[in-house]
Amino acid sequence: MNSLHTPKLTDGVIFLRPLTAEDAADHLAGEDEEMAKWVSGGRSTPATVEAFIRNSQENWRSGGPRQAFGVFDCVSNRLVGFIEVNLTLLFEPGQVSVSYGVFRQWRRQGLALRAIDLMDEYLRTATEARQIVLRIAPANTASLKLAEKASFTFRGLFDEPEGRMVRYVRDILSRNSTSEVWKWNELHVEGCRLLGCPT
Repeated sequence: MNSLHTPKLTDGVIFLRPLTAEDAADHLAGEDEEMAKWVSGGRSTPATVEAFIRNSQENWRSGGPRQAFGVFDCVSNRLVGFIEVNLTLLFEPGQVSVSYGVFRQWRRQGLALRAIDLMDEYLRTATEARQIVLRIAPANTASLKLAEKASFTFRGLFDEPEGRMVRYVRDILSRNSTSEVWKWNELHVEGCRLLGCPT
């Protein structure tokens, strides 16, 4: 198996790993109008996708605040979406903003919820975050339904630079499992091996 697709943070159905340049074509091909509208802020191009991945890699190398993962199917190793946390976008102490997207052919299979739960695992073992915040456009009904299904709490409508957004908040589970810390450490080492950052 290609070492770039070795699952390190997984629930057995999907796995997360940092995006690499080899993922750019699949990332671009997976974007449809819905993802462009709600996630990308417009249709992506090869250049913008490559820039996004380079920026993501630089954040991993430097310990920067924007930490993005590709979401991959465990059976096929195919890229099915992405999920990103912004550790600086804090509305209240301990809160971090998470955004995600799942490619059209992989939607309605519960993969976005699985990705959020794995991000929760990453955050509780690797950061000091206490709550995940989802910021959702009011017209994005699919994401609003997912937030409710994932046990997020509605906090209201807020005026933000992108426009009026709904905020949902969920507590990150307590970090008390040494096995989970070990799993994160292995993920960090593997991600840095791929991206060339110091471990």
